[in-house]
Amino acid sequence: MYALVGVSAELAEQLVAIETGGDDAVHQARTRVRRLRSILSVYSKAFERDARRGMRDRLKRLGARLGTARDAEVRARDLEGLLHADSPPEVVDAVEALAADARAEYDRAHEALLRHLGGRAHRQLMADLQRFAADPPLTKAGHGHPRRVTRKALTKAVARVHRAAGSSLAERHETRKAARRLRYGAEAVVDDLGREAVRVAAAAEAVQDALGDHRDLVLLARHLRDNAARRPLTPAAATGIALLATECESRAQELLAGLEEKLAAIET
Repeated sequence: MYALVGVSAELAEQLVAIETGGDDAVHQARTRVRRLRSILSVYSKAFERDARRGMRDRLKRLGARLGTARDAEVRARDLEGLLHADSPPEVVDAVEALAADARAEYDRAHEALLRHLGGRAHRQLMADLQRFAADPPLTKAGHGHPRRVTRKALTKAVARVHRAAGSSLAERHETRKAARRLRYGAEAVVDDLGREAVRVAAAAEAVQDALGDHRDLVLLARHLRDNAARRPLTPAAATGIALLATECESRAQELLAGLEEKLAAIET
């Protein structure tokens, strides 16, 4: 129901890939955790409250562990992506030092994640998740009127996206999270609702991507400025870092073009 079996199986596969050194496995596992949590959130009325909350909270803790590693991995990648062939040597050295710190942070988080994945608590979570997905603890409405629950839930999820809209970084982050929940919720019922779910998911994904890329660039600019202020940089390196931060902020602002139209496209 609601693609729980398929997504939980994909999560298990990606978690094994993390332990065996699979490419992009941390990101893929984190995405599956978010999908599962979104399904349990959007379609909360379909599941018994205590069982749903318990599973969602346990998945949240797993997602936080994955997120610590993934965020450091992305930061290192994005920092390295700022450099060009004509970047001044002083700037290259400064940015590479920041990227190295992020890589070291990722390595520490990855090692901690591996220890957790090898533990008893994690094995128990995966066993419980498999049982939950195979035989979901449904409410009376979830048993008797799943289509009605689905449509009503999607309508509420759409409303949450628009209710969360705002202009601050924190408000836009809430909008992005609401759009992500809606997207994953809609994608989970494509087999039931067909084109309607595909359309809603695509519209939500457009908002999620724009706001996600915007946030990443704003936070990257902050990271550059904050670390430049704490490091003994040469004047040339400090100027170069400041220019990179400004470029990130300019690119972030460009991503907001057309956002209102993207938000308006989210409707049921």
